[in-house]
Amino acid sequence: MRTQLLLCLLGYVVTKASSQTTSTACDHKHIVGPQGLPGPVGPQGLPGTIGSRGPPGPVGRAGPTGDRGLLGPRGFKGDKGDKANTGVQGKIGKAGSKGDKGNRGYSGVTGPVGPKGDKGHIGQHGHKGEKGEQGIQGLPGVMSNDTIESLQNQLQDLQNIVESISCDCSCLHKRSPHLSSGSHTISFPGIGLVPVYCDMETDGGEWTVFQRRKDGSVDFNRRWNEYERGFGNIHGDYWLGLAPLHQLLQLNGANELRIDLKDYSGNSAYAKYSSFHVGNSNSKYTLSVSGYSGTAGDDIAASGNSNANVNGMKFSTEDQDNEKNDGHCAAKWKGGWWFNNCHFAFLNGLYQSGNGWGYIIWYTWKGKSSLSFSEMKFRKKP
Repeated sequence: MRTQLLLCLLGYVVTKASSQTTSTACDHKHIVGPQGLPGPVGPQGLPGTIGSRGPPGPVGRAGPTGDRGLLGPRGFKGDKGDKANTGVQGKIGKAGSKGDKGNRGYSGVTGPVGPKGDKGHIGQHGHKGEKGEQGIQGLPGVMSNDTIESLQNQLQDLQNIVESISCDCSCLHKRSPHLSSGSHTISFPGIGLVPVYCDMETDGGEWTVFQRRKDGSVDFNRRWNEYERGFGNIHGDYWLGLAPLHQLLQLNGANELRIDLKDYSGNSAYAKYSSFHVGNSNSKYTLSVSGYSGTAGDDIAASGNSNANVNGMKFSTEDQDNEKNDGHCAAKWKGGWWFNNCHFAFLNGLYQSGNGWGYIIWYTWKGKSSLSFSEMKFRKKP
């Protein structure tokens, strides 16, 4: 009540001061004072801290098992699928085993005998003709010159074939003393026609060449069957073949061997052996050689040296090891040869200027320095 009075008085004083006649709040039964200005917003409070997580509650009991659901209605039948592709035809099976022999059929019924025919009449005997007169003898035919020449050539060819059967250069020289050095074809039983090279000049001639190295055009790292039948160029690098070599040596009985050598500086030397033979295929073409003479030194029959003595050794290649040594020299040095504790002489080695056991070497003459030429040949011993 006091507050209302004070407010009325205050309003009166204000009204007077402004010389305005206005009604005041005191004229009413309830006096409402002017609205006060809003107070300032208080500062925002700090966020409260998150409380710690409470312990997990106990696991609830499993609820009761629900009733089994009702079986749903049957589904509609699906559409018919497309026809599958025809499968690949299987292979024809093997023929079945031969069935048992069937029972012999019943013999057919013998047919009735036909009626006997009438006997024919015998014809009349003809008269014998008279003997004719002897004809005049014809003149002898004349053979043309072309026919005569053709027959002579055929006869000569047959004669050459007969003469060339298993005949070495010594044999050919005796039949044709003026035969020059070069290639000549001879025939071997079971082998056929084989070209050989005859040296008719060196040391009296009549030599049959069975090995030559001169230009490196032929690889001598060959397998057994090639060394057995032969390979190369008869006028260049060349190997006659172990099989024909054995046959010719066997034909002659006693043979001698000559080996001619040259180095890359043009120097030459030779080795000659008074006895030379090569065995058959069953012996693996075992080498028999002795009686050295010459200027190169003895590198294949020197006694007391297992490297320089290959007498009695079997032939070996990369695919057939017939050596006494366990190291397989033919595979190691890339060439066929008669090896003992490998070798001192190796004329079927690598054709290349160099220094080493795998090259064409004759150790006693040039050490391990490679040679530019080698030629091995034989002839029937005089």
